Amino acid sequence: MNELEMLKAASTRLTQDYPNLKLLILFGSRARGEEDPSSDWDFAFLSEHDRPPQSQLYWFPASNLLNALCKILQVSDETIDLVDLSTCSDILAHFVARDGQAIYEKMSGEFAQFQKQALKTNAQLKQYRHAQREKVLETLKRWAL
Repeated sequence: MNELEMLKAASTRLTQDYPNLKLLILFGSRARGEEDPSSDWDFAFLSEHDRPPQSQLYWFPASNLLNALCKILQVSDETIDLVDLSTCSDILAHFVARDGQAIYEKMSGEFAQFQKQALKTNAQLKQYRHAQREKVLETLKRWAL
């Protein structure tokens, strides 16, 4: 059983520790099959509720999810990056949608719905890159470089 299959099989344990979980996606090098022994684990998630249950730390609502992932993967929390898709940038959401592998969907089709919403067209990506380039040039002008 590969890591992706193992994570999918263990996803029911995740929902016991984090019942508000709506969608969990593996992205980055491991999702693309380009990992090496030093690669970290990149996960993105969506939750049903904005407010964490009382058992969760108020400053990190997904702490239960992080702890559950650490147990399943038998790694420290320093090797897992966890992104909340409800608060991340549009460009990060695009790359999660493009390269990600769904680990858990509360309802069938959640990942496809997220992809439909988050994926950008080539024209939108070009516009984003242009806007970022302009911001860099403006900053360099302010710094007189």
